Amino acid sequence: MNVRFIQYVLGALLFIEGGLLAIPVVVSLIYGERDMLPVLCSSAIAFATGGAFWYFNRNCSKEIDKREGFIIVSFVWIVYAFFGALPFVFSGFSFSDAFFEAMSGFTTTGSTILADIEALPHGLLFWRALMQFTGGIGILVLCIAVLPIFGMGNMMIYQAETSGAAVGARFSPRIKDTARHIFHIYLILTVVCILFYLPDMDVFDAVTHAFSTTATGGFSTRNESMGAFSPYSQYVTIVFMLLGSFSFVLFFHIWKRDFKKVTSDNEFRFYLLLIFIAAAFICAALLFNGGGVEPSVRESLFTVTSIVSTTGYAACDYMQWRPPLWLVLFLIAFIGGCAGSTAGGLKMVRFLLLLRMMPVQIKKMIHPNAIIHVKLNGQTYPGDKMFRTLSFFMTFLCIYTAGVFVLMMCGLNFTSAAGASIACLGNTGPGLDAVGPAGNFSMLPAAGKWTCSFLMLLGRLELYSVLILLSPAFWKRQ
Repeated sequence: MNVRFIQYVLGALLFIEGGLLAIPVVVSLIYGERDMLPVLCSSAIAFATGGAFWYFNRNCSKEIDKREGFIIVSFVWIVYAFFGALPFVFSGFSFSDAFFEAMSGFTTTGSTILADIEALPHGLLFWRALMQFTGGIGILVLCIAVLPIFGMGNMMIYQAETSGAAVGARFSPRIKDTARHIFHIYLILTVVCILFYLPDMDVFDAVTHAFSTTATGGFSTRNESMGAFSPYSQYVTIVFMLLGSFSFVLFFHIWKRDFKKVTSDNEFRFYLLLIFIAAAFICAALLFNGGGVEPSVRESLFTVTSIVSTTGYAACDYMQWRPPLWLVLFLIAFIGGCAGSTAGGLKMVRFLLLLRMMPVQIKKMIHPNAIIHVKLNGQTYPGDKMFRTLSFFMTFLCIYTAGVFVLMMCGLNFTSAAGASIACLGNTGPGLDAVGPAGNFSMLPAAGKWTCSFLMLLGRLELYSVLILLSPAFWKRQ
């Protein structure tokens, strides 16, 4: 294994994080608050550590295989969360709390241990948003910046960062060009989102919320999340949460003016249909219980979009709704957004494939000698691909169940543990009961916070990129 090359790449990426940490220093200077020194020290430590790893390994061999790719993919998130936690540690947070917050930021989960978000100085608030902006575009932009020497490793990072179900959906034969296209789309969405926020927010709130919205992250600068802003900002947020959870491939087709591929995409159409059905059901329930028409429409659509896109913003406390509506939100939290987007969860394409598998199995029982395949967007999915989809679903379900068990052992009741596990594994943000939109994860003991941090990492990297590192066979000499 080329250990020096792994250190070289992680050093280069950590050097970039040092530069990112320098940006909140400017924000702290502008507002003249107490967080400038903690952020500045964190930036210096990241610069020095990253620079040292890069410098002393710069002459390493560039020959790598899949193992180095998997290690870099997983370790960069851990390293980024570790150093991203330093501003919080230097500001008085425990390391468990700080690491949880940083991992939640970089994985665009949006769960928090903060009971009073507005008490944080502007520099730390900006760093929280910047972590989500960086995590949203993920390693892809870093591939463009410092990893052009990657061959197989580059593709391995692309596969781990995008959905495994959408790996084939590339814009260009060259992975570097694909990453560049995605970065441009992501940047344009963020800038446009800032412009739409400005009529209702100041510049700081507009920038930080745009960073979190397009990344489908959900970190807000307010204790009430998006409920602190006007209905206009909430409608803007709905639109950009949807855009952030659409596959970037669709935006490329729009840019090419190939609108037919957009409107005929099965995943895209099913995604919108699911949001419409869930929001309509919840809206009808709210109206039946005496809610106003406009607030019911807005709150139901906002909440459904926030959960299914795995953004995690809140415009209201949905724990005040009737329990059957919690179940709707719980189920769509499992599904998540579209493959090849910034959203988390199981991914809509996998859910759609599993749905289409059921009638195929029934037909095979009726016609046992018939050869029938699952089809999606005109593409045939043979048995091996369907096996991988089913395997991913079962692995996701097993890890989720284990997460519920561990969190219950940490003291949460079943409802809170069930909500917290899917909130972290699905990168959704808020969960149910104690960890709902009006709550937070601060009551968890250190073991529970580390468990949730691990679930966030698993969910962000599509399970197998992390689980493969736990296999003894992976580390054996090949």
